[in-house]
Amino acid sequence: RLLMTLACPTLACPPRVSILNVAVATDFTSCSERAVEHGMAVARHFGATLHLLHLVRPSQFSLSPEMIPALADAAFRDCDRLMDRLLQNHRLDGIECRRWIEQGEIPAIAGEFVARHEIDLLIVGTHGRTGLPRLILGSAAQQIFHNVRCPVLCVGPRAPGAGPQLQLRRVLFSTDLSPESIAAAPWALTALGEWHTDLDVLHVCHSEKPAHREALDRLVAHLAAEGAPNAQAHLLTGKPAPCVLDFAARRHADLIVLGLKPHRALYSGPPWSHAYEIVRQAP
Repeated sequence: RLLMTLACPTLACPPRVSILNVAVATDFTSCSERAVEHGMAVARHFGATLHLLHLVRPSQFSLSPEMIPALADAAFRDCDRLMDRLLQNHRLDGIECRRWIEQGEIPAIAGEFVARHEIDLLIVGTHGRTGLPRLILGSAAQQIFHNVRCPVLCVGPRAPGAGPQLQLRRVLFSTDLSPESIAAAPWALTALGEWHTDLDVLHVCHSEKPAHREALDRLVAHLAAEGAPNAQAHLLTGKPAPCVLDFAARRHADLIVLGLKPHRALYSGPPWSHAYEIVRQAP
């Protein structure tokens, strides 16, 4: 069904993107520390304004609502300490940085914040929880990338930190060939244009058919016409998340680009399974 709708796949947005405002959602943990490092590197590379956002979520303290004002005050102090440390270490040199403390729940606040500040890229770190801890605590990263209208860069627990200068050598664009998935292609093309990276275009399917190869080849030909003449097409059969992760490891990908359907995961399946597994385990 998806292949039929993509008989002539096209990009619904410009082949390159511009980044003027970068936001990092931080909870001051080591996990979000890596997200902040990536935020600074991206902001420095594109000359963008960096926004540090901390969200005080009342639902986490429903049994003790009287604690919320004190927690908000503590968040301001923690954010100020973070800013002071970054400034003293000269890590914010050349970067315009603003900090924000918001109170509310992720679905309501995250989207409104992105719209109000015209955020072009939101960066989050994920703890990579699984099983019971995830069911109890939930995934803030997952809630964010399903509730904002801008691209989200997820830095998983296995991802390395970022130096002052962001360097990318190989990008993996994993697509199920749906329109929502292909809409992420400009981000792969932007990485290629900015860092002259190699580009792999991967489609994972349950069983290989000629129509799969034809649709993938048409997409790669379109990307070549948009500025990726050396993009390589790859077709694999199997389960999406393990195939994408194994391929990314073998090809030493620095960035995996995915396009998601609204309120669903990559490919078909449970609402978080494939995309979240990729985010959680990607190195």
